[in-house]
Amino acid sequence: MADFPGYSLSGVVASFFFTLLTVKQSDDFRVVGPAFPVLAKVGEDALLTCQLLPKRTAMHMEVRWYRSEPDTPVSVRWDGAEVTEPQMEEYRGRTEWIEDSMAEGKVTLKIRRVQPSDDGQYRCRFREENYWGETSALLQVAALGSSPNIHMEGTGEGGGVRLVCTSQGWFPKPQVYWGDIWGKRLLTFSENHIPGEDGTFYVEDTLMVRNDSVETVSCFIYNHLLGEAKEATAAFPESKMPFLWKILPVLGLFLAIAVGLIKRRSSTK
Repeated sequence: MADFPGYSLSGVVASFFFTLLTVKQSDDFRVVGPAFPVLAKVGEDALLTCQLLPKRTAMHMEVRWYRSEPDTPVSVRWDGAEVTEPQMEEYRGRTEWIEDSMAEGKVTLKIRRVQPSDDGQYRCRFREENYWGETSALLQVAALGSSPNIHMEGTGEGGGVRLVCTSQGWFPKPQVYWGDIWGKRLLTFSENHIPGEDGTFYVEDTLMVRNDSVETVSCFIYNHLLGEAKEATAAFPESKMPFLWKILPVLGLFLAIAVGLIKRRSSTK
């Protein structure tokens, strides 16, 4: 656990609020961040990078990554040492500074074991004496959930059957839709996204199907950040073809009666 070089922790806190009144944005340097959002899967590591322009060493500067409040940072580095005391509790033990390019003004913060709560905007601030510059970076967290499961859950009005598609471990909220064997989308009856303790979502999507309307249905769950989907397919037990097979004997009986009547009328003429 390190303090600012040459200062006690209490002195650092006092000096921080004092410098808030005196620091101003620098005209000597500016800070740029990544041109695109940084994408990381849950459980993997994320790298957040920002760069001083014109290029110059940042080894002696204070560099601060924070989210909403500068005084509660994700991580702070000053004069070559990481300062851990003001760090947000949820990031303790999960951050690491990559020092390879700090001599050229490029700083990289690694966040280990990314979790859904890490999703969102970050700000990178450089400070040299009473001058500062900062930029932002967007971290997008994603998780591909479990393979969907389709099960039947009672019947609905008009003799229809209620089919429920469930899956867990998705982030952010995924897109869910149903389709028939020809790829035509089917109208969802209800859709629920339930957040779990780990921040990922449990999905429960319901479809109402009439017994004779489709033969096979599929449930698709899609994560738009990853561009990946998972699906499950189920054969409908009361589908059109079994229905036809059930009524064929009845149709045959009516046909036999009709033929018999025709023959009787012909023989009486």
